[in-house]
Amino acid sequence: MTSVLLVRLSAMGDVVQSLGAVAALHRVRPEWRLVFVTQAAFAPLVRGVPGIADVVEFDRAGGLRAIVALRRALRARTFDFAIDLQGNWKSAFVARLAGARRCLGMAARWRQEPASRWLLGQTIDAAGSPHPARAAGELVRSIAPDAPFLRPRLAATAAEIAAERDALRAAGIACERPFTVVVVSDPADPRALRPAMVAEACATAPGAAVQVLGPAERHVVPHVGVPFLRHGAGEVRRLVALGALVGAVGGEVIGPDQGATHVLAAAGAKSRVVFGSQDPARTAPAGVTALMHPEPPACSPCRLRRCTHARGVVCMAFPLAAARAVDVGVPHD
Repeated sequence: MTSVLLVRLSAMGDVVQSLGAVAALHRVRPEWRLVFVTQAAFAPLVRGVPGIADVVEFDRAGGLRAIVALRRALRARTFDFAIDLQGNWKSAFVARLAGARRCLGMAARWRQEPASRWLLGQTIDAAGSPHPARAAGELVRSIAPDAPFLRPRLAATAAEIAAERDALRAAGIACERPFTVVVVSDPADPRALRPAMVAEACATAPGAAVQVLGPAERHVVPHVGVPFLRHGAGEVRRLVALGALVGAVGGEVIGPDQGATHVLAAAGAKSRVVFGSQDPARTAPAGVTALMHPEPPACSPCRLRRCTHARGVVCMAFPLAAARAVDVGVPHD
């Protein structure tokens, strides 16, 4: 049996975006054994995805001991292919660590750390803007040329949906009718919705609105007067259930280009994703509406995680009502 190792250690949104290619590979090669390695925090999103036979967890903070444990786990299996879906030194090293017959990844201009390609036995180049979903698709097609492009899809269990429905009701949201989820993240990150955007999204929602905050937002105060959910550490599957509930009633998600928004979209929620420092052609999930500044500043997109502009995050300082919708050009089924 052909065995394939797929390496995508982080970040959460990029892990999700790679899953469409995994589904495509499973569709055209259902007899192949697919193993996925990722950071422990994201493993619950990958575990149970159709076609993935096993998930190997990597402890990012575990140091040398974690690397030794990962090598032991990988070398206990035999792989025909190891595919670096991420494109940096760490992911290329993990792919090489597996001892696969063929070790491959994207060419230099597609990689976050171009020189890391030297750890691979084969690189793949393609036209167009580098994008995690497109990169994963190109790599899969290099070993299975008939694989289609598929959007990532995450499915919640009935128990997960019931639990999140109870949490929404406890927050005052009647989730039998369309409602809007507004993704709130740390304003120190330039990708985050600015407080004025959060207020506008909540005030203009056609039905009820609920804010969702993750474990990294423990210190962030939600917009006053609007219901909110706080998801804790280890509760990433709650986003899948929440996205399924939004999609089931024709609701909507409004959020930044960050992992939580990507998970909600992959779970079936209609989504509008707001971009400032990020370039939607390089990071937007397939099938969403990308919103940008109507007159973007010269520094945008910069893709920095900390804003250096003298006046702050000007690329996200605009009303949502004036946003410019952008065709991100990412192929989707």
